[in-house]
Amino acid sequence: MTYRERFTASEERAHYRIIASKILREMSDLRSRGEVSPTAPKRWIWELIQNAKDVNIGGKVKIQIEIALDGDDPHVTFMHDGQPFSADNIRFLIEQISTKDRKKDEAGKQKTTGKFGTGFLTTHLLSEVVLVEGIAKEPDLEYRQFELLLDRSGFDLDAITEAVKTAKSSAQDLDDKPPYSNYVAGQFNTRFRYKLADDLSRTVARAGLADLDICLPYTLVFVQEIETVEVYPRKYSLQKTAPAAEPGGNVYTVSMLIEDAERPKEAITHSLAVLSEGFTSIAVPVSLLGEVIQILPCEQVPRLFCDFPLLGTESFPFPVIVNNPNFNPTDPRDGVFLTQTQRPNPQIEENKAIMKEAVALYFALLKHASDHSWQNLHFLAAIRSVPSDVNLIDIAWYRNEVLTPIRKTLLRAKIVRTATDKLASILSDDGAKYIWFPTAAKKEIRDKLWLCCASWFPDCLPRRTDVEIWHGIVWDECGKLTVAQLAEFIESTGTLDALSKELSGKDAHDWLNEFYALLKLDEAEYDSLINKRRLFPNQNGAFCKQSDLHRDAGDIDVAFKDILVLLGHDLPAQLLAPKIDGDFGAIGVRDQAFAVREITSQVEEKTADRGVATRFRPAFRRLLLWFRENAARAQTLFPVLYRHKHLLYDDEEILENIEKAEQLSNLLSEFKVENIDELRNMLTKQASANQLLPVTEEIVAKMGITSLEDWKEALKDKDLALLFSHKSTPTTDMFLYVQSLIAKANKRIIAHLQRLDNYDVTEFEETAPTVLSGILKDGRPLTIVARPAYGGEVIIYYGSERDVLDFEDSELWIDDGQEPRRISLGHILKTAQIRKFPV
Repeated sequence: MTYRERFTASEERAHYRIIASKILREMSDLRSRGEVSPTAPKRWIWELIQNAKDVNIGGKVKIQIEIALDGDDPHVTFMHDGQPFSADNIRFLIEQISTKDRKKDEAGKQKTTGKFGTGFLTTHLLSEVVLVEGIAKEPDLEYRQFELLLDRSGFDLDAITEAVKTAKSSAQDLDDKPPYSNYVAGQFNTRFRYKLADDLSRTVARAGLADLDICLPYTLVFVQEIETVEVYPRKYSLQKTAPAAEPGGNVYTVSMLIEDAERPKEAITHSLAVLSEGFTSIAVPVSLLGEVIQILPCEQVPRLFCDFPLLGTESFPFPVIVNNPNFNPTDPRDGVFLTQTQRPNPQIEENKAIMKEAVALYFALLKHASDHSWQNLHFLAAIRSVPSDVNLIDIAWYRNEVLTPIRKTLLRAKIVRTATDKLASILSDDGAKYIWFPTAAKKEIRDKLWLCCASWFPDCLPRRTDVEIWHGIVWDECGKLTVAQLAEFIESTGTLDALSKELSGKDAHDWLNEFYALLKLDEAEYDSLINKRRLFPNQNGAFCKQSDLHRDAGDIDVAFKDILVLLGHDLPAQLLAPKIDGDFGAIGVRDQAFAVREITSQVEEKTADRGVATRFRPAFRRLLLWFRENAARAQTLFPVLYRHKHLLYDDEEILENIEKAEQLSNLLSEFKVENIDELRNMLTKQASANQLLPVTEEIVAKMGITSLEDWKEALKDKDLALLFSHKSTPTTDMFLYVQSLIAKANKRIIAHLQRLDNYDVTEFEETAPTVLSGILKDGRPLTIVARPAYGGEVIIYYGSERDVLDFEDSELWIDDGQEPRRISLGHILKTAQIRKFPV
């Protein structure tokens, strides 16, 4: 053997060794990652589809995948109708040499996605032995049919080398094969057959097929060359639809159709909203329900596509899917480098430029979706910071160029569907926090936060069904509704009355009790809030700290509280409002014995100095009145004060009383009456005669009287008749007007009740002009007396109304022209200043 021959032999051995070393190295890596990598088992199907796309004929390719996971011959066979193999194709396939051409065409688009390189090697996770069946064709040669066995099962260089040589020798006899005259373009002439030899092979096959369902809608949209993909009995293709879903703008919707040969009437569609500029496209999954477009979540979809999915980018922090064929992906196609380098790197800069284009498209899609009131806009806000351990992204670049611009735009965009089913922005026009997102460590607390505030500021809350989604999205600039924040809101109202005005008719005591139950769920904040915040109403209605209040034992006479207030000791300010429930730790109790001691102590102190006593004359007078009305109890509770009650008068007051007594005696003589009661009756009759009320529409409406007969009947009531002038007689027109007021009040009250969750008015009926029955409240029957109160008053005349209101399941509702509301007994007692009444 000559030196030349030896050099040639050595060169051949080196060539095979290089090939075998590369294949062995990559197979070893694939074997080690195959069972633990989340992406490697899914990659095979996309590598095969990419290769088929690159050999399309006339811009289109069809793909067919045959799967048999069980039986005597479990296998996966991948077929396409693309171009035949060239000699280079066959050689590169055998030697695992990539023909990937990253050069761009005249339009600036990458020519091919990939061909027979490292990516194709990942298909060997299905089987380390692959049978390739195809047609060979060179421009100046005839068609030849061939079979090729690619064996990568060896574990050392010699075994891999021999497998490569064997495959190569089988391809070198193509000239000896007869010309293939049955070639028909458009038939499935190319096949890759993988035998599924073990459980791992079948697991990998299932993983690839599952990922096909997830990612294929996007691939068919981004890669127009793929016409159909068939995995019996299912066939995937783009549905022919109108390019624009809505007039104006560049956003369009397109759908992938999944036809099932075994269920031809059960076709499935997956729709996408797409926006493109140049080679960059963005897409989001949507459902099309007539005119309504609803955005769908896409958690399992890779966020980045280089025509085909870059598996592993499912967690890439971007709210929509981004595609560009000119992305420069990592070698395992699990992402793109967006890093900062000291030296210029055109590929990284190109990746960054593509992402900036995607951000601009995102802004256009966001505006379009918001302007057209798409549903589930919150999915467009799902963007977050880059984790610190990510090594593919320059965190500072991402924050400045992607995250911050997007979040600034989101704060002002109308993307939050509120509890009142309106779209609102996270911040108001002046930059203040407008939407408040329930935020807590537990889902239960977040839900109860929403329920608490839905009756307070529903316009500023996200829809209840969206609370959990927004909880995973919100960032620092958003309004976070924590238990502590809600406590701050309560404290800022200052009084129970102010809070009541905010609660849309809900009883403030009931609302507070719900809040206290919520407060106990938040163990981290509980102690701090109840000790530092003014969250508990006293009996004057002012919010106080828990430590400043005591519970009312319930036996303290109301007169004693009034007397103590007049004495300068505001006991109601120190007592917790009686309707407040819950155990809030060590809180003292004040009872009647305490009030008696305080009154005794205060009176003894203040009567010791006659100069000081003068300033507390109203308190002493109130105490003396109580003594006179409750003599027996007074002697028991206040034995010392009762015996020395003369000390409760000062000299000046005694003189005034003597003078008043003389004047009263003279007055009785002048009017020739025996006592004060006779004098009072005389004066009352005289005042009534001089100041009779005219009969107006407002007065008749207040009484709820709708006919002349009812008015005549009302005047038989002597006490009522004394109030009105007999010269003013109601007319028919007046009663017609009154009926319209009553009908208006009834209509507005029913409309208001329909908006309340705990009222059901679907079967209500008017059993009388002002009595509404057939209503359910919390599932229980309820009767309502409805009255117009446009003049600010209500006069209860009808006995039927009084009878209705005497039942437990009844309510009085009024409409004053602003907002219908329920009138409670407490409201009547407070506004009419009723402190006592017969029982």
